[in-house]
Amino acid sequence: MARLRSSRSTKRTHVVLIPGFAGFDALGQLEYYGGLTELFGKLRADNEVLHYFDNFPTAAVATRARLLREYLLKRVARGEISNDDDVTLIGHSTGGLDIRLLLWELCPLHEDVKPIMVDGRAPVVPADLIDRVRRVVFLSVPHWGTNIADWVRSHWLLRKAFIENLRATVAGSELSLLERMESAITANTFSITGAPVYEAVRDALDEANEDNGEDTEYRKAKAHDAASELALYLRHMASDFRAIDDLTSSAPGRSNARRGPMSPAHFNPEQRETELNQLRKTKIEFLSYATIGKRPFQFDPDSSAPLWELTNACTYPEVCKDAAMSARTDCMYRMCYRACAGGPFKPQNESRELAKRISPTQPVEVWDNDGIVNTFSMFWPLGKNVLVHADHMDIVGQFHRVPAESGGGRKSRTYDLLMSDSGFKKETFNDIWKDIFDFALGRGSAAKIFGAAA
Repeated sequence: MARLRSSRSTKRTHVVLIPGFAGFDALGQLEYYGGLTELFGKLRADNEVLHYFDNFPTAAVATRARLLREYLLKRVARGEISNDDDVTLIGHSTGGLDIRLLLWELCPLHEDVKPIMVDGRAPVVPADLIDRVRRVVFLSVPHWGTNIADWVRSHWLLRKAFIENLRATVAGSELSLLERMESAITANTFSITGAPVYEAVRDALDEANEDNGEDTEYRKAKAHDAASELALYLRHMASDFRAIDDLTSSAPGRSNARRGPMSPAHFNPEQRETELNQLRKTKIEFLSYATIGKRPFQFDPDSSAPLWELTNACTYPEVCKDAAMSARTDCMYRMCYRACAGGPFKPQNESRELAKRISPTQPVEVWDNDGIVNTFSMFWPLGKNVLVHADHMDIVGQFHRVPAESGGGRKSRTYDLLMSDSGFKKETFNDIWKDIFDFALGRGSAAKIFGAAA
């Protein structure tokens, strides 16, 4: 079959932002990647395009990767991405695993002339996509899984209650949509912690309520749109929460294994080596950012932290926290950090060596994490790695409040979601993303600021 050819005279570079676990493009005015459109607009040329990919929030990685493949293939088929264009994929957290599985499945098909059908019967040869991917950026990606997923998975009763709560939220009822969501959310612990996460949810509900904000037909229409987005988002989470199984640092047993592709976090050594060899044969360049959060606890160096056991009060975050170290951190961050600190995750020797080269004077410990992912799990053996002091959501712009547009029913459009007191500032965010965009747009090797290691 003939390869697609460009009818445009100008080569373009496409930068695709892929969200992580529970991610989205935007829910109303709430943006997953906060503040990047404005920053990209200051840096871009006329032939450079920014795309926001809206993935299923908590579906299995295989499902998310397939949706990403369809999204990209459709843009190839429609001529939005031509055969002469370059594509950079940027994945945060689980989004990085989606990219890895996408490449894992496409690379062996590079020479396959059998087309993949999209948009009904529009054929696209796999090489028309894989040949266009020039660069990949990983942000806080759990390449080897993360302890917090093991913790959630092991406490199946809590997980079951959470999912049932979501199902109740979207189930048919005589109550209004907002009342159902309000009832489900106020039953959640977020409502009593005062966490920024709860405030973000509260804002989303206000935005979906047509009685809040301006009294105009346009505002009512936007409120209905926001309400439907929330309902669909929650329905996706209630129907498929299998990403947790794909994020564990210990692979699920045979009895729990699903049919189909596995998570790249669970590749065995032979599969991992095959994956790396496949990628080395491509022209893809890699850049990885590993995040390390503020330590609210003090554990023994060079040792795994004790598990947070619900039957052992001594292991609870508020019992074992260090008063000075945890000052100004939010309860939700301490809970997440503690769940991630202890567990089966074991760093690979390659990750240890990379960490030593990047941070020789301040060793990265086994229990270090960014509130969601173990830091050692974020190092990638290809390309450059950069270590940043930040929590899991800081690096995607959720490190400070940005006021929402007036009249829309909500107060803020971005938040300090984990409130880790990491010291991450707007200047740091701008420097990092200018570096990332320089790399993504092919303007040089990146990581000039934060001490990258090869």
